[in-house]
Amino acid sequence: AALPKRLDPRREASGAARSSSSELAARAQFNRSESSAGQRTMKAAATATAFAFLTRTAFATAVNAKHLAADSPIAVSLFAHDRRQHHFRTDAALFRSVAHFGDTRCPCIGFDNIDGETIVTHDDGVQSTYPADLGARCEAWDDGRHPSCKEGKEPGLGNGWCAQSWCYVDACNCDLPVLPMLSEYVPDARYRGRPVFYSYATCGGKNLWADEIPQVGTAGCRCIGFDNIPGTTDITLMIDGESQTVSYPAEIGGTCKAWDEGVHPECRKGKDSPKWCSKRWCYVDPCSCNLDQPPKVTLYLPEATFTGKSLYYSYATCGDEDFFTKKYNLEACVNQDNEEDCLKLKVREGGNKCAWTGAKCLGWEIVEHPLCKKVVQTAQPEKSSARGFGLSLATVLVAGRMLFF
Repeated sequence: AALPKRLDPRREASGAARSSSSELAARAQFNRSESSAGQRTMKAAATATAFAFLTRTAFATAVNAKHLAADSPIAVSLFAHDRRQHHFRTDAALFRSVAHFGDTRCPCIGFDNIDGETIVTHDDGVQSTYPADLGARCEAWDDGRHPSCKEGKEPGLGNGWCAQSWCYVDACNCDLPVLPMLSEYVPDARYRGRPVFYSYATCGGKNLWADEIPQVGTAGCRCIGFDNIPGTTDITLMIDGESQTVSYPAEIGGTCKAWDEGVHPECRKGKDSPKWCSKRWCYVDPCSCNLDQPPKVTLYLPEATFTGKSLYYSYATCGDEDFFTKKYNLEACVNQDNEEDCLKLKVREGGNKCAWTGAKCLGWEIVEHPLCKKVVQTAQPEKSSARGFGLSLATVLVAGRMLFF
């Protein structure tokens, strides 16, 4: 049925004498209803559009941040519903089509979505053609391009390191537990005057291409020292009241490793060795270590220093529990229960080894060194990004249920 035309007040004023009051009232009521319905429709459309944008953005962000699987049931279910009203694509391809630019703690660098080619020369002299935006986003760049990543080759198309995603990163802006590695594809390239590095870890992939990656501690408390240094370091230990000199690798403490296993006299007893023998540790800079468990002044190299500070070690930065300090490093600062015992411990040339905080005993540098003070004062417990995102995502989902379900 044809709907009555929307009223024009001027026309109605001139024709009021020819219209019955009941007809005018009916048509006016229709106008009000139509106006109200139009406003509701516009409001709903605007809300739906906003929700569509938030939903799409939130879920894309979730996938990029690796908090939500691209083909997870909740993602597919929500977008399956939205397809009927917003024409969203519903399968995992929606998410996979969103470019992933790495972990926010180690973002990808370079220009994405540009035309052209990059020629890569491999060790054997063979050249491969890659896209011009090579490494600008997380992608399995080698799959189908590298000579070893083609059908019939080893590991072959879609297999092993060929299928792992990676991108170029700025090594000075990468706070992941696994450090990036120097690129062999663009050895002469520079980013802000520095060589270009690549990372599988920032893309959620595994570096199956390179040899074993040295574990260098937790981001925010990296290991210090050198890796792959030939030679030995002589360490004097007190075993059963007697002094013994033990030769450790020259690179001791440079990376996370069970340095005592099979080397320390107590750790040569096979199954009867103490459990600390198999735990990994490394040396760290106390002024660059924001872990809840503070590092301890070393027992092995009491005269050694790092940038003028005592040498500290940490099991926590390597993800292991410290079973060594409590029983074997009796003069560790953390083992002193009162101020008197804390302050009487000395190091090089009679300097204080420890400092009393008013509640506990810690290494002197941690409490008194200007740079360490800055770390202690500014360090805040890191909020879980997954939890933070979960709240935002929950808000979007609740809004979606209120609007559409």
